[in-house]
Amino acid sequence: MAESPAATAAEIKISFAGAEAKAAFDALELDRDEGSRRAIHFWDRPQWAADGTVTLPLLHQGVILRRRRDDEGPASERETDLTVKLRPCPALPAPWREDREGDGWDFKIEQDRTGPEFAPTVSASLEAEGGPPELLLIEQQRELLRVAEVTEADLADLTALGPVHAVKWKEDWDELPGKVAIEEWRTDNGLRFLEVSVRSDVADAAEVQSRLEQALRDRDITPPPFGERKTEAVMTALARDAHL
Repeated sequence: MAESPAATAAEIKISFAGAEAKAAFDALELDRDEGSRRAIHFWDRPQWAADGTVTLPLLHQGVILRRRRDDEGPASERETDLTVKLRPCPALPAPWREDREGDGWDFKIEQDRTGPEFAPTVSASLEAEGGPPELLLIEQQRELLRVAEVTEADLADLTALGPVHAVKWKEDWDELPGKVAIEEWRTDNGLRFLEVSVRSDVADAAEVQSRLEQALRDRDITPPPFGERKTEAVMTALARDAHL
């Protein structure tokens, strides 16, 4: 019987877009040469209406297919990972209601808390190592999609959306537990995002969220009053470009 999974870990995220992303980048005194560079692609099946609006069926179904590839060093040595993410996570059978791992893959259930609303959303993601440039799901990822009622027809005729040029830093901030992750996303069509995130136990998430917001203010960065999920905004913009 399928049931909704519960998360014990949470990721608290605050995202900045456009000019706010640049201002936060400058305030944090980030240097792209000190970060890890990656190229990111997504897959979906974009559909365009007569008025030019675009819909992304997989994304609207709560399914994200993402490939990340190191963008530094010899091409033969660049690491690649392919992730299937369900957000929000649907009800799942028992084997998929807790973290799992296997040879070259890792499955986790986590609570996403994106500011400013920070409404908890449980997500499930299965990340697999390696893989060729095209989309090639491993059997465990296909099984997860099947139990989430994603059919082979849903996965047919997918379009690659990208690249997103990403740089990621990990820093120690005294006010927060563990590492603070900072990631910048830029696209060839001029979009720019900066996301600051930290992980915690679900029980401590509200407190860590407050500490993250205050840590940003202490660095002369005002958390944005309106949140925007960078994945949806970027995928939609890339889909529009693909249609031109």
